[in-house]
Amino acid sequence: MRVTSQYLYNNFKQDQQKVNQELKRVTEQIASGKEIQNSYEDPGIYDDTLRLDSQINDLKSVQGRVSEAQNFTSATDDTLQSFTDSLRTFKSRVIAAANDAVNQDNREAIAAELEQEKEHMMRLANTQIGGEYLFSGSATSVKPIDDNGHYQGNSQKLETVIGEGVTTPYNIDGVSLFLGSRESTHKEISTNVPLKNSETGEILTSEDKLKDLVGGDGTVSFKLSGTQHDGSLVKQKFDIESDETMGMLLEKIGSAYGNTSTTQSVKVELNDAGNIVVTDLKSGKSQLEMKLRATFDNEPVDFIKSNYTFADADNDDSAYFAKSGSVLKGNVTLMADGKLADNTTKLHDIANGTLDSTSFTMKVTDINGDNYRINLSLDDDSTFDVTDQNGTTTSYNIYNADESQTKADDMTMGQLNDIIAMVTSHELPATTDSAADFNAAIVNAREKVDVSVNQSGKMEILDKSNNLSKIEFAMYDTLGADFNDTSPSLSFNSNNAVTTQKAEMDFFAQLDEIITAVREGNTSLSSDNADPRNIGIQSAIAQIDQFDTHFNTQLAKVGTIEKSLVNVQDRAQSMELSLKELKSDLTDVDVAEAYMNLNQLSLNYQAILSSVTKINSLTLLNYMK
Repeated sequence: MRVTSQYLYNNFKQDQQKVNQELKRVTEQIASGKEIQNSYEDPGIYDDTLRLDSQINDLKSVQGRVSEAQNFTSATDDTLQSFTDSLRTFKSRVIAAANDAVNQDNREAIAAELEQEKEHMMRLANTQIGGEYLFSGSATSVKPIDDNGHYQGNSQKLETVIGEGVTTPYNIDGVSLFLGSRESTHKEISTNVPLKNSETGEILTSEDKLKDLVGGDGTVSFKLSGTQHDGSLVKQKFDIESDETMGMLLEKIGSAYGNTSTTQSVKVELNDAGNIVVTDLKSGKSQLEMKLRATFDNEPVDFIKSNYTFADADNDDSAYFAKSGSVLKGNVTLMADGKLADNTTKLHDIANGTLDSTSFTMKVTDINGDNYRINLSLDDDSTFDVTDQNGTTTSYNIYNADESQTKADDMTMGQLNDIIAMVTSHELPATTDSAADFNAAIVNAREKVDVSVNQSGKMEILDKSNNLSKIEFAMYDTLGADFNDTSPSLSFNSNNAVTTQKAEMDFFAQLDEIITAVREGNTSLSSDNADPRNIGIQSAIAQIDQFDTHFNTQLAKVGTIEKSLVNVQDRAQSMELSLKELKSDLTDVDVAEAYMNLNQLSLNYQAILSSVTKINSLTLLNYMK
C-alpha cells in the first residue's frame, strides 16, 4: 500500500488533536483538583459524587437541626437550674415561717416574699428562646403559664430528625413538669380534728382509750366510707367499746381498706397532731379517699371538719362546691385506670363498677338565682328530672351523639358535664324526648356555663355570665348515706379526709396553698385553722421536698437529652468527614501523577510537532535520493 503524504498528515493531525485533548484534560485536572469536570467524562464517578453530595448535605442538615435542638435544650437546662434554686429559696422561707417565734407581721412579710418567689418561678416557666416557649410542649407559640398559674400548653414532644425515619425528642413539656406524676409517691390522707383527751386536752396516742376521747363508758358507733386505690367503694359500719384503745380504731380502718394479718393495703396511724393518717402502700396515682363519722351516747364525734355547707346533713358527699367569683370547684380527684378523667372517661370506670340503677341528687341554684332539685337516674334509658321551686317536675331523656338514649354504663364525664351546664344555666331541652332538642340545649348551655374536669382532675364550673356567680351546686349519690347500699358510687365534693401527699401535682396551685398556710400561721393540718382543709406548713415542707425531687428528675432527663444530642452531633460530623474523604478519594486528582502526565503529554506533543515539521520540509529531491 502506498503511503501518501496526505495520509501521514491526517494521522499526525489526529494524534495532535488527541494529545491536545489530553493536555486540556490534565491541565483542567491540575487547575480544579478534580478527576472529572463533566458527567460524560466518567458517568460512574459522576453518579457516585451526586450520591455522596446528597448524603453530605443530609448530614449538614442534621447537624443544623441538632444544633438548634441543643440550644433549646441548653436553655431548658439553665432555666430548670434557676427554677430549682428558686424552689429551694421558697422552701427556706417556709421553714423560717414554721418558727414559733414568728409573729403575724413576720408571717405576712414571709408570705409576700413567697408570692414574689412564686411569680419568679412563673416567669421562668414562661421562658422563651428564639420566640419559642420552652415548656409549652409542641405549642411553642403559646404562653405555658397564665396569670392564674394554669397550664395552657400541651403534652406533646418536640422532635428533631436525626436520620431517615429516625427522630429524637429534645424538650420537657409543661404537663410533665408542672402537672406531672411522681410515681414513687404514696398518697396520704388525714383527718383534721385533733383527737384529744376530753378532760386534759392532751393529744391522744394509739395506746390511749377511746373513752379518753368520748369522755365515758359505752359503745362508740362508727360509719366509714370512701374509696380504695383503684376507686372501689369502701363502706362499713362498726362498733367499738370505749374501753378499747385508739389502736383498735386504727385497725378497724385498716381492715375496711383490705388489711389482713398477712397483707397490708394501707398504713393507718395517729400523728403527733392527733390526726388519723392513712397512707396508701401502693405508690402512684391513687383514688384513696375516706370519710369518718361516729356517735357516742347519741352525740356526734367529729374526725373531719370543713367550711362547707351541705345539701343533706347526713351525707358527707353532699357538700356544696367551693365558690370564688365565677368559678365553683369540687375537691375530689376524678380518676380512672390511673389517669385523670376527661370528657371521654366513662363514669363507671371512675366508680370502678357498674352504675346501673344508681341515682344521683343535685341541689342547684342557677345563674338567675332560682333553685332546683335534679334527680339523675342511670339505667338502660337514663334520664334527669328537674323539680322547680313550685314542686313541678319535668323528666328529660339523656342522649348519645348518635341520638340513642344513654345507658348507665355508657354515660361519660362529658355528658354529665353537659347536663350540669344545662341545669345551672337553665338552658333545658325544649321537649323532653328529642335528641335534637337535647343537643340544642347543650349548645345554648355551653355559651353561659362551662363545666369541665380541670388540670387537677377536679370538677370545675365556670359561670360565663357573671363575675360574681349566683350558682350553687351540690351533687351526691342519693343512697350515699345508706350503709346498707354498697354498690359502686361517685363523689365530687366531700367532707373527706384531706390529701396531704399525692403522686399527681398541680404545682402553682399547691404553691398557693402553701403560701396560705404561711399567711394564716397554719403549722399543721387542723380543724382549728381558718381554712380547716389547708395542709399546714409541716405537710407543705414535705410537699416541697417532693417537688424538689421531681424537678431534679426532670433536670436529669434534660442532661440525658443533651448528652444524646452531643452524641448525634459528633456522629454526624464524623460521618460527614468520612463521606468527604470518600468523595475526595473518588473525585480528587493525584496532582503528582497529573503533572507527570502533563510532562509526558508535552513531550509527546513536541515530538509530533517535530515530526510534522520534518515531513513538511521534505521535497521531491529527498524522495529521489
